[in-house]
Amino acid sequence: MVEATVIDALYTGRRNSAKPVGVEQVQFSLDDALDAQLRVLRRFEADGEQLGGWKVGLTSGKARDRMGKDFRPFGYILRKRILSSGATVPLAKIFNCHLEPELCLIVGSPLRGDSVGPAEAKAAVRAVAPAFEINEVRVQADLGQTLLLADGLAQWGIVVGPETPVRDGLIHTTVDFSRDGKIVETKTPGETMDDPYLSLSRLCRLLHTYGLGLEPGQPVITGSFCHHAIHQPGVYRAHFSNIGEVAVTFE
Repeated sequence: MVEATVIDALYTGRRNSAKPVGVEQVQFSLDDALDAQLRVLRRFEADGEQLGGWKVGLTSGKARDRMGKDFRPFGYILRKRILSSGATVPLAKIFNCHLEPELCLIVGSPLRGDSVGPAEAKAAVRAVAPAFEINEVRVQADLGQTLLLADGLAQWGIVVGPETPVRDGLIHTTVDFSRDGKIVETKTPGETMDDPYLSLSRLCRLLHTYGLGLEPGQPVITGSFCHHAIHQPGVYRAHFSNIGEVAVTFE
């Protein structure tokens, strides 16, 4: 069991957009780290915040299996941090800001249990949407992957674009990521990314071990197409082939 003082530090850091203090030497197991996340979430809920959705971590590129084969941890998203495409965000309020284009699955019907597979997960999805994850890297990787996990996998919020119909072949989507109209990176993940419906089923099974499930209306982001540090204001866009576009302005 993670000590209450550590939970206090993680909660305070996340609420204040700052490094958590006094946790550098704490050793977490994977179970400890996930439990710590949920205890911090309960602190937010006690203060009147609401759970909005989830992220599935370590699903693409070199990050896959970083914490163990087929281990895909979750991160929670606060409802107030679910923004619509076109939102403006003050860059100064986010500590060490990074931005990732991701596909977002919108849950349409309750999904829970320890045996959910990709087909059942897909059947529970209402829509697919283009999205950004806004990361706030409060914990550096050299302090340990499990501390990063306990701190919510650097989650700050998400920006979600227009919903589109559910479809197959999502790993073959191409993303054009741009800043102020100039293309910065183009990426088609292919087999280097887990199928989003597989990721959704893994999330559901992992949440089940904590007595949780997915609820209608919740957005779930399923993996990064690319990753960029945001050092200056501007209009950032990601165009997802056959799906649509999402945009956010940092000022």
